[in-house]
Amino acid sequence: MIKTGTGKSDVWDDHCHRCGGLMVPEQVLEIRSMDFRCVSCGERIDPVILAHREKYSIRNESKTLMIGQ
Repeated sequence: MIKTGTGKSDVWDDHCHRCGGLMVPEQVLEIRSMDFRCVSCGERIDPVILAHREKYSIRNESKTLMIGQ
């Protein structure tokens, strides 16, 4: 899944970031969550994975900005 946009107008692309395949929603009953799964490679995205990726991408962006100065 690829997040495009910023703020309240965030849009989730329906293509896998790993292989470019189609991402489909999949309900996980055990944890009552709606995840996304790639039909080509099996990549799974859930709210926890997204939170970690967002956290680490912000950290990496700040390191890049500090090094570039």
